[in-house]
Formats: sequence, C-alpha cells, structure tokens
Amino acid sequence: MEKDVELYNQWKKSQNPQHLDLLIKQLDPLIQSQVNQRSGTLARPLLEAQAKVLTVRAIQSYSPDRGAKLSTHVTNQLQKLSRVNYAHQNALRIPEHSMVAYRSYNIALEDFKTDNGREPTSQELADHMKWSPKKVEQFRTQFGRAELTESKDTPMDMFVPYTHDPRIDYAYQSMSPRQQKIFEHMTGYQNAPKLSNTQLMTKLGITQGVLSYEKSKIKTLLERAQR
Repeated sequence: MEKDVELYNQWKKSQNPQHLDLLIKQLDPLIQSQVNQRSGTLARPLLEAQAKVLTVRAIQSYSPDRGAKLSTHVTNQLQKLSRVNYAHQNALRIPEHSMVAYRSYNIALEDFKTDNGREPTSQELADHMKWSPKKVEQFRTQFGRAELTESKDTPMDMFVPYTHDPRIDYAYQSMSPRQQKIFEHMTGYQNAPKLSNTQLMTKLGITQGVLSYEKSKIKTLLERAQR
C-alpha cells in the first residue's frame, strides 16, 4: 500500500488533526512542485499556505471509489493556485504574519477581559501571550481598531481582509469541529457572532477546563500556520 493511501485511511478513520498533518507532510513534495510552477508573483509563504488549504479540501473531498489516486485528485485541486496567485498579487505589501498574529492577539485579549473584567495592560498581555511588552505596544498601535485594518505600510486600496489570508484558512481546516466553533465565536471568523467564554461553554456544553484546553490547541495551530 502506498504511504499516502495508508495515511489517508488512518486520518479518515480517526479524523485526528495530527493524522491530517502527517498526510499533508507526505504530500509536501507534490505541493512544492505545484508551488514552484507558480512562484514569483505571490509571496511564497502565502502561496504555500494556500496550497495546503487546497490540499486539505482535496483530502476531505477525495473518494477512493472513483478510481483516481489521491495524488491525482490533489494535483487537480492545486490547479486553482493559478487563480489564487492572481487574486493576491496586489497584497504583497501586507506584513507577513500580521493577519494570523491578530487572531492570536484577539483571543488572548478576550480571554483576559472575560477572566478579569477589564482591559489588560501591555505587560499583562505580554505575559499572557509570551510576547515582549514592546511587541504588544507596537501591535496595539498598528491594529488599534476592533477589527483588522490596513497596515501602516499598506495603502487602503492594497488591503486584503484577514479572511483572505490562507494561513488562517489552513489553521482553521486543521482544527477539530469543536475547535472550529470556538475559533469562530471567539474571533468572528466566517461572520460568526462573538461569544464570551460563559456563552461558549453553554452553547457547546463544555467546562471551563475543556474550553481552556481547546483554546491552547487552537493557539498552537495558529502559531504553526505562521511557520
């Protein structure tokens, strides 16, 4: 049995994000081959991240009964990278990692306000996120509005909303269904209504401990998407 088929069967049975990650790593030579054909116009990290999003979607839609190999199905889906390249060619000035980092920042900020009933100081937020106070201050200055706005290095007509950042999509696709719901309602992703920790626990029927555990997993996935 081919290794990618073995890993696909393992993921299909478990639906474990770690098994999905192993399968994507197995398919990485194929992903890189397609990225190499289209690199040059779009920043490579963004192109690679979008390729991974397309790969996840290909894996989720793959049906062995149709006769095609998994690698063939993934390759066909990766042809959409050409359209992605065109769509993002005007977004090259957006600072790398800013959009993904904003999601992590927003979750930490909401966590602190829920737990303490007030806005955190820069030092408190830095301690919570394991960032330097200077980085928190710079981030607050650059992204001081309630939602992500254009970068100081990026004119308004060059701005692409956070939902266009494939790294966030990739992190989201790697989450479990419960983690996706938590992420959606913590950040407003996909236009979901924002909920407090208490509201989330009630909606999902989980305890504070489970919520904290799932949010730590979400944070790890967001950080991994930035690499």
